[in-house]
Amino acid sequence: MNESLRTLWYMGAKSRLVPDFIDGAVGDLVAPGGTVLDLCAGTGVVARSLATRYRVYANDAQRFSSVLAAAHLVGDAGWVAELDRLDPEEDLDAAFRENLDALTRWLPRALELEAALLPRVIEELGRPRKERATDAESETTTAASRYRAFVETLPLSVSEAGLVRATPHATDFEPLVSEYATLLDARRCDPSTRPYGLMTLYYQGVYFGLRQALVIDSLRAAIDAIPATDPFRERKHDLYLGALLQACSTSTSGTSHFAQPRALTRDSELLAVARRRSIDIETEFYRALDGIRREWGEHPRFSPMNRVFGSTAGELLSADGPLADGEVDLVYLDPPYTADNYSRFYHVLETIVSYDYPELEERAGQITKGRYPVRARRFQSDFCRADRVEGAFREVVSLCAERKIKLLVSYSPDSGLLLKSWRQRSVGDPMPPESRFLALFRDYYSDVEMRTRDLLHSGQGDSNRSVREVLVLCEDV
Repeated sequence: MNESLRTLWYMGAKSRLVPDFIDGAVGDLVAPGGTVLDLCAGTGVVARSLATRYRVYANDAQRFSSVLAAAHLVGDAGWVAELDRLDPEEDLDAAFRENLDALTRWLPRALELEAALLPRVIEELGRPRKERATDAESETTTAASRYRAFVETLPLSVSEAGLVRATPHATDFEPLVSEYATLLDARRCDPSTRPYGLMTLYYQGVYFGLRQALVIDSLRAAIDAIPATDPFRERKHDLYLGALLQACSTSTSGTSHFAQPRALTRDSELLAVARRRSIDIETEFYRALDGIRREWGEHPRFSPMNRVFGSTAGELLSADGPLADGEVDLVYLDPPYTADNYSRFYHVLETIVSYDYPELEERAGQITKGRYPVRARRFQSDFCRADRVEGAFREVVSLCAERKIKLLVSYSPDSGLLLKSWRQRSVGDPMPPESRFLALFRDYYSDVEMRTRDLLHSGQGDSNRSVREVLVLCEDV
């Protein structure tokens, strides 16, 4: 079932470890029918696997993760029956078409050019190099060169003077270029302004093609247009938005995340981008939607009382937190392993959920290449900070122990920030970092066991390398 659990391209996804390693440890700690809290749910892979045998609570501080979890986990018998008779086109199509038609009027010429150029770029660069014409040999400019020049205008952004920067091809993007500042200001004042255009205004030609951006905006508009009188509006909203997030993640012309867009200087990169910008987002959305509905049917949820939260780990478990009155048998903690700020890798997905036209971060007076929201808007876990990671672990472990909740922790002794920081600071320490890691849990629990699994891992541009994943099982006996 591990492949069917995949939703987003996500750092640290546990799909390879769920079937026997994690499921087995959970089963050793809690009998089927108990309640398991997935404290840092990410894509919800672990929570979804456990949901066939346990009541599951899923939590993540990032809103896109909470939406994904809700789409896959939350619903009673009435919702399960509704999933069988759901008509997405009836729910979405009219509002989708209305928004798409309005956005098309923003840049009709650019859309025509993109539709003509992308297949030509793919055909041209898909040939062996010796068969390609160069600009000097061709009577006209090659498709690759024309597309590079075309997207030189992108991304559009407003200068301090309220003007979009001028390029030789800026006129191809009229009337949007002339109206950009006015359109953006109106939507920052009122994000519900129609037509929805956040992806079109922010990310066209960055992480998505032009038409892709319009389609994402229009699906997002249609999701928000589901009538408040629909008794299943909340469930439909999470379902459709979860499917849209999945479609965006697997269709981006970035790499496997949104840290920065691909450069188009090398032909191989341009070919990869052209292929991905030719993907039909609407088709991918309905494919993702079918997958979620199929999962509900093929892997029925054990409990109609699953819940989803959007807090930090410490906030959720605190005495006055949102789970203060909730009964939990086991907490599964899979925190971020590294100092990478995860929000930088998934900021576009978070923005699709919030859909509030955020102010973008600038460096040296220029909007960053990755077009991140300002740092104050981006969550960073204490597990990603060397000076706070031990405190973050101790906070969660102590709160679980105080509430008599069993604890299962996923981590890596090789790449985990906590052990790496100990190695750097503890030269001459007689206690090895792995022993110190176990000792941390033994400060709070009487019975602590570590299990290890070797994996091949491919990081950001890395070739496969062997890493160890550990599970730490904690209980009082």
